Amino acid sequence: MVITGATRGIGRATAHAILERGGQVIAISRNARLLEELRRENEARIRIVVADLAELEDLPSVADQAFAAFGGVDGLVNNAGMARYERVGTIQLESLEAQLRLNLMAPLLLSQLFAEHLGGRDGAIVNVSSTLSERVAPGTSAYAATKAALNTVTKALALELAPTGVRVNAVLPGVVDTDMIRAPRLRAGETPPVGEELEARVAAQLEALRSRHPIGRLGRPEDVAAVIVGLLDHPWQTGSLVTIDGGLSVAWG
Repeated sequence: MVITGATRGIGRATAHAILERGGQVIAISRNARLLEELRRENEARIRIVVADLAELEDLPSVADQAFAAFGGVDGLVNNAGMARYERVGTIQLESLEAQLRLNLMAPLLLSQLFAEHLGGRDGAIVNVSSTLSERVAPGTSAYAATKAALNTVTKALALELAPTGVRVNAVLPGVVDTDMIRAPRLRAGETPPVGEELEARVAAQLEALRSRHPIGRLGRPEDVAAVIVGLLDHPWQTGSLVTIDGGLSVAWG
């Protein structure tokens, strides 16, 4: 199984879930140090590929390395992504382009590269989207747009690839406690806090996010990983957008 963004959060939890089931993992990340740490956890069943997926011209080489790692692959989890929280009036072109490249263009192009290889092998692709793709929040215009587009890509690929035996689904998490969520959301021009001020700011931010989830807590990476594994395994599910959000969507109304 190929997992992008495999060294942190949902990606790492998905890698662990697949290993626990006896599977093999091809982990992709731009962080060579964290990839090597992951590989050392199970050297027999983990292969690593160091790559910045925003460098779109490198994706064919990334795919070739993944195919060669174990002599073939049976699935792809497009997990790598980024979020930049910018309110209208502060959105920068560079930020918009960066999110488009990593959140939308890379998953689409990687899926295209993997589709031919997976065809006829009951292969599966899972895209990691977000509940923000369906209900936005302030400061998420660009990020939410890329994830909404990823949902559409998921459905279109599912339709086109179904005759080849390749299933394509997406998982839409609510707020999951990862490094991305623990970055302080700054106002335009605000100096990033440090020390105790940073800790207090992040704690308040997490509490505000937690309170929006009726189930009473933020998601954990392993919560989402379990759904991803289920989508990879299910032989009759394709074109689905599966929400896992602790009731956040219900609270939104």
